Amino acid sequence: MATTTLGPKTSRIDIRMSDEQKRQIEEAAALNGLSVSQWSLGQLLASAREQIIASNVVHLSTEAFDEFARLLDEPVDPTFAELLSEEPAWEE
Repeated sequence: MATTTLGPKTSRIDIRMSDEQKRQIEEAAALNGLSVSQWSLGQLLASAREQIIASNVVHLSTEAFDEFARLLDEPVDPTFAELLSEEPAWEE
């Protein structure tokens, strides 16, 4: 499991756990030929990426998606069309 280094490693996370939890983590790290720090960081980053991606994805039922697609195919409201034709305030 690759981890990306974006700069010097200057931050730490301290985690309290039971002896059994630590033993399991050490075993998993050893099975992968990694230090506990390497294995833990890889697992934490993978989980963080999954949660970040999941928080940015919208899941729709088939019916909701069909309604969304139908609305996209409808003509644009004239007020909105007028707004789109104007130059954005940040480009003035």
